Amino acid sequence: MKNRVAGAMLPFEDLEHGLTSETLDTFKDFVASVIRAPNLLADQQEAFLAGVAAKTLPYPSMSDRAREAILSDVLCLLAEGGAPFHFRYLAPDFKKLLEQGSEFLELKPAENLHEATAMLLTAYNYVPDHGLTPVCIGRIDDLLDPFLDTVSPSEARAVLRSFWLLVDRLYPNAFVHASLGPEETRTGRLMLELDRELETICNVALRYDPEITSRAFALDAVQTALQVTKPYFFNHRMMLDDWGPDYAIASCYNCMLTGGGIYTMARLNLKRLVALTDASIEDTLDTLIPEAAHLQMEVIDGRIRFLVEELNLFEKSFLVHEGLLSPDRFTAYAAVFGLAEAVNILMERAGRPEARYGHDAEANGLGVRIIERLAGELRAIPAPYCDGTAGHVSFHAQVGINPDIQVTPGVRVPPGEEPDLYEHLQAEAPHHRLLDGGVSTILEFDQTARENPEAVLDIVNGAIHNGIRTLSVGSVDSEFIRVSGYLVRRSDLEAARAERAMRYETVDFASVVFTNRPEALRRRTRQV
Repeated sequence: MKNRVAGAMLPFEDLEHGLTSETLDTFKDFVASVIRAPNLLADQQEAFLAGVAAKTLPYPSMSDRAREAILSDVLCLLAEGGAPFHFRYLAPDFKKLLEQGSEFLELKPAENLHEATAMLLTAYNYVPDHGLTPVCIGRIDDLLDPFLDTVSPSEARAVLRSFWLLVDRLYPNAFVHASLGPEETRTGRLMLELDRELETICNVALRYDPEITSRAFALDAVQTALQVTKPYFFNHRMMLDDWGPDYAIASCYNCMLTGGGIYTMARLNLKRLVALTDASIEDTLDTLIPEAAHLQMEVIDGRIRFLVEELNLFEKSFLVHEGLLSPDRFTAYAAVFGLAEAVNILMERAGRPEARYGHDAEANGLGVRIIERLAGELRAIPAPYCDGTAGHVSFHAQVGINPDIQVTPGVRVPPGEEPDLYEHLQAEAPHHRLLDGGVSTILEFDQTARENPEAVLDIVNGAIHNGIRTLSVGSVDSEFIRVSGYLVRRSDLEAARAERAMRYETVDFASVVFTNRPEALRRRTRQV
């Protein structure tokens, strides 16, 4: 991989004071490496070059303490650079688009399945969020099922097949996310069937409620997941409690309101926070966590105000002017990761090095105390323009990025260290209720599961019953690997090692993850 520009991470987080003599050579070297990379497509080169230009933006105003938290890697801005210039995630009201059309896009209301899919594909291209590609493409069955009878059954399948193929080919990264359910629909069934056939990289979620979702449809989803490691199973009742019926799912497993979005995300590295001090458990809970929450909110506050007050993004958005987005449905993410390592460090300081997160009741309880304390602190601090969540931020368990070495995404048990199935779910589930912005647990099964999908569905139902918000189900012999929150194909990882050009941008992320963190491939495989 020596000639490849790995992932979207640049060799510097930002150039907050512009190009200086110290940074100019680094800047030039990176640009040269991009234009000379033998296995980057032209549009990928363009994206890298645009990204490096954005890094020259200075931070919005913040205190020296907040800046130090960023420079010491306690807080991370997830490649947004010094200042963001677009919303991180958007969830436009695509149903409204189909019903009313769009003056800006010169589209009339859809009258048949052909027009509906063409309208959606057109609109997706004009959604300026994370990576400038759509991360939320809507509830596909709810959007398209009303148009299914405008064509014959065979034509409906052909149109949906072309639509899903185009989504995958036009937006080749694994952060594009569609959702289905909770009710079984003809479109939902067709989409699962087509996903097994086409094996696209796009994320899919099933809004799952055992009392609403038919068992036959749920089993179809299980069989699909065991083949292509999707759809996710989302706890629909929990989502209704936190977001109401109009919730949307984007990117990895990110939750928000339809017609709204996420301004920005700043994540807190709990491992780094604890490791930089000699704080005890009580000092961490009473001092470190509250201080970190205020610094995290200070950074988020400045970035939101920059987007809304200085860039005036709402005023210049046709999505807002046409009612497809509404400012009162927006919020921001305060994210967290590295809980497992933070707990293990604190337990060792307390004289119990054998008490590991995921395996020990006291360690697991400490994890819950940390997340509860952080959630409470964040909820108590007002957040500007976050009307979508009653004036405070949404709490999110972040999936991890390339530079994360020996630190576990979100609130998960480290891969390869998972305890028995029931204990695994019991360790992670208590956190899921607190993390309304998104959190997931990953289960991977051996080959026997394909012969017994009923047993896998029973495990899914048990997980939902025990408070899991989002569950990823996969198979050890699948072509698809769940890399924390997104998918990658094994064949693409091999192509990356051979330094061949690839369409899927997220292959770079995954290849770096598995190089830096080979343990990420060593999840415990379950039998049924």
